[in-house]
Amino acid sequence: MERPKSRSISFFGLVAMGIGCMLGTSWLLLTGTWLDTAGGPLNLAVAFLLCVVIELPFAFAYMEAIPMFPLPGGEVVYSYAAFGPRGGFAVGWAGILMNTIVFCWVDLAAISLLDELFPVLKETAVLYHVGEFPVTLPNLVLQLALAGAILWVQIKGANVCASLAKIATVVLLVMCAIGLAVCFVHFDPAVYASDGGMEFDFAGSASLLSLLVFSVAGWETVSKAAADATGPAARKAGAALITCLLLVTGILCLVSTAVAGCMPWQEVVNRTAPFADVLVGLTGVPAVRVLFLVTAFVGAVGVMNSTLYSSAQMLYGLSRFGLVSEKFSALHPKYGTPARCIWFTAAFVVLTPFTGKLLFIPFINVASLTTIVMWVMSFAAV
Repeated sequence: MERPKSRSISFFGLVAMGIGCMLGTSWLLLTGTWLDTAGGPLNLAVAFLLCVVIELPFAFAYMEAIPMFPLPGGEVVYSYAAFGPRGGFAVGWAGILMNTIVFCWVDLAAISLLDELFPVLKETAVLYHVGEFPVTLPNLVLQLALAGAILWVQIKGANVCASLAKIATVVLLVMCAIGLAVCFVHFDPAVYASDGGMEFDFAGSASLLSLLVFSVAGWETVSKAAADATGPAARKAGAALITCLLLVTGILCLVSTAVAGCMPWQEVVNRTAPFADVLVGLTGVPAVRVLFLVTAFVGAVGVMNSTLYSSAQMLYGLSRFGLVSEKFSALHPKYGTPARCIWFTAAFVVLTPFTGKLLFIPFINVASLTTIVMWVMSFAAV
């Protein structure tokens, strides 16, 4: 069967696809939640360390599998080879479900960031409420437009997807590096230790760990992108995957640590964007908050790009093994991309603006479960 024509992802492209799916907005928006759940910055640091220890064996399994089967579908191929059609089918739909849920959820999150920047968007032309969440006409139009733009990028080919991922990754890494440098210059050990910050409680670390295992996910995107990698990059796809896991985990831990060293951690808990707020306090420039919210929006776009790519690739992998209709194997005549797979997986986002956050909150737990299925099945397959 003919392979896609747009196989031109470099090693940096592979890393960018993984980071784009992992970093997103959590570095800016979840610091307060993480510190509150852990019960202090020391417990948080231990939780991140344990997260790496837990996820590395799964990542190493992927590292072994990718060079053996650098084919479209990633986990679908590994499970099909080890467990037959039923294994490939189960993993394929688990991956499609997980990535599609995250794609829809991040579309909502991206618009929430725009609402934070431009409050008028959530106040103008309110159509109705779903629970406590208003559905407004401007937000509805923006969500559909954003999803449509990502879909267009996917149709254009893997090289265009990787280019968007590279841009998002560079912006995120540069802004995080600048913010971390400013914070650590002003880092105060006394502030870090305040409110029992240096008191270790394993129960706090364990509570956060249960959240982190799924927050620090997305590195498996590299396994799908490896099928579209160029020669040298394809051979180093496993290294790209491990790089994504270690680099992003380190950044997330450092951001939370930097915030806790510049502001008492209990004051961080109820803030929407504590990293940005700390930097505003240190620099005295209110515009810094706006700049970091824009950066988080870029991160959200990167997550949407990587998750839609992954879900479409897994559906394409299922079709190549005859586990779904072979019509999904048809490639775009101009770009050589699995257009029907992209359209199918992107179609679910059409409902998202009309339902709001309330409907999708329970689905996050479903996404966590399907992530476990992918990791465990791939580990067992290897």
